[in-house]
Amino acid sequence: MNQVSIISDLIVWIEKNLEQPLSIDHVAQKSGYSKWHLQRMFKEVTGQVLGTYIRHRRLTYAALALRMTSKPILDIAMQYRFDSQQTFTRSFKKQFNETPASYRRGDIWDPTGLTPAIELNKNRFSLPEPKFVNMPQKTFWGITFKNNCNLSQLLDEENKLRSQFFHNYISRCGNTCENLPDKIYAFSRILKSKDNANEQELFYTIALDQNNNLEHIEQIVNEGGLYLCFRYIGSPDEFGDFISQVHLAAMPVLKVRLRCSSCVIEIHHNLRDDSVESFKDIKHMECDYCVPVVADSDVNIQSSL
Repeated sequence: MNQVSIISDLIVWIEKNLEQPLSIDHVAQKSGYSKWHLQRMFKEVTGQVLGTYIRHRRLTYAALALRMTSKPILDIAMQYRFDSQQTFTRSFKKQFNETPASYRRGDIWDPTGLTPAIELNKNRFSLPEPKFVNMPQKTFWGITFKNNCNLSQLLDEENKLRSQFFHNYISRCGNTCENLPDKIYAFSRILKSKDNANEQELFYTIALDQNNNLEHIEQIVNEGGLYLCFRYIGSPDEFGDFISQVHLAAMPVLKVRLRCSSCVIEIHHNLRDDSVESFKDIKHMECDYCVPVVADSDVNIQSSL
């Protein structure tokens, strides 16, 4: 097995065990190499220091838990293997430039410091140049789905809701001989669960810009404002990876902050493929993924996509 495969397998194992003891000795024992050889090989393959990478990934999950759950700070520190809340606070402030308590309270979320997982055996997305778009307030008509889930399930649960709607909607249009609209909108928002400190409430609304009298449809007003929009063109199976790259890789380096009171918007474009009769027939999709932001510096803002 070559070095890239060895380190790739090890990274997958690390991701599954971030809440377990992960000293260099533990990781070396898992790999079967001496800790000196393993650290040198990890640096050669990834360009990163093994211990630093593990700490950054743990702090990234801790940051997400602070923003997206109501779990006590001490419990989060213990979950990600910090020996005290003081040690956790010191490490957290070094990576995110503020204390865990301050990070949790803010109405605006600064993603600087979030660190994505290294994925050596996957084709890395070359994210297109995003556009800043000032969207007006607008009325839509949609159906809202709600699920409770934990952090590790979030993207999978969102994808299930997306897949279920498109399957049902495409089938309905086929049965009633309706044409699919040019655009279908999706609004997603995540709130802390009122019943479980470890979970989030995921609200996922699929909407149209006109009322077509679907069952359970309701009027929705999007407040508009400034959005940072990324165009995705590719397989539905890789859309979740694209979303992860937007939030964990692109957003932290773009010096923008997220407006947490607003929804993320997906604008799905109809590619006019007559062979699509159900969701499983969709092999290629085009979507504008738009994140509500505040920009500190002068940016080129467009009035439409």
